[in-house]
Amino acid sequence: MDEEHNTSSGYSIDYGNSSSVSLKTRPTRTTLTTEQQVFFDDVMIGLQQTPKTLPCKYFYDDKGSQLFEAICELDEYYVTRTELALLNQIKEELSSLIGPESSIIEPGAGAGIKIQTLLKALDAPNNYVPMDISSDFLFYSAQIIQKRFPDIEVFPIQGDFTQPVEWVGTKQSGKSIVFFPGSTIGNFEPDQAIDFLKNMAALIGDNGALIVGVDLMKDANILEAAYDDKQGITAQFNKNLLTRINLQLNGKFNLDKFTHKALVNFEKQRVEMHLVSQVEQQVSINGQTIHFQCGESVHTENSHKYTEQSFVEIAKKAGLQRKKTWVDENGLFSIHYLTLA
Repeated sequence: MDEEHNTSSGYSIDYGNSSSVSLKTRPTRTTLTTEQQVFFDDVMIGLQQTPKTLPCKYFYDDKGSQLFEAICELDEYYVTRTELALLNQIKEELSSLIGPESSIIEPGAGAGIKIQTLLKALDAPNNYVPMDISSDFLFYSAQIIQKRFPDIEVFPIQGDFTQPVEWVGTKQSGKSIVFFPGSTIGNFEPDQAIDFLKNMAALIGDNGALIVGVDLMKDANILEAAYDDKQGITAQFNKNLLTRINLQLNGKFNLDKFTHKALVNFEKQRVEMHLVSQVEQQVSINGQTIHFQCGESVHTENSHKYTEQSFVEIAKKAGLQRKKTWVDENGLFSIHYLTLA
């Protein structure tokens, strides 16, 4: 998805049910759009590795975004309610740190629930710039924010925020703030997290700040329940990646032949999500065939967990310094306020 999106505001950003294929049937191939070709290349690179992987950024088509919002409402998924409660506790302090007439940039904005808590607390913010890979979901959410905050200019930008970002626009009188809640930072490998934080640091300038939500390492039972809920919504979310491949890349995945698996990897301090093949099978993706062994896993996502200090060390490597960290009373989640070092 390496494309450039411009808005009339002057801002721009530079980026990034089916059945298994019969062995007697010659796989068919369709012409892909430029965007689909990038998706296809990423998928094929991942599935030809050992072990097999798929990029988690492709979870978030419109259906995937809806499923993730449903996950955030689950009893087992402590992350959202814990962070919202903590954000409510510290919102006035955040407002004081940020000051008036700020510009708020939110990569991976989603439904825009948490940002509303912050926007209500801020002193006359100038504008809000949500970024998301799912265009329909992004613009729908942006419309809601604009109606609820008519005095704030909302400039939604669709694209892959994991790629380097160049911010172009009129100079603002207040601070530029990147708001990155939800512990999405945990989806990056540590080196990738450093690169991402460097990209975001380039947006804030000397007087700006990053507000980052970071999930903390905790008991395995809590983590496993959060990533493998009883209702099976996380499993649907994980399998939706295969559905998206079927719909957009002429894939022939049979979802019933894969199961969702979540496990806690204490050595690497992360929760892993996998899709496990239940049978030996061949799957065609736009004319190319991938072989799966029975029990073979496709690694779809990591969610790294940190201690307060280990995340501060990651931030330092990105040229950032901690001004303040808040942790909920149960020690589940943290919010960090970072500035340029």
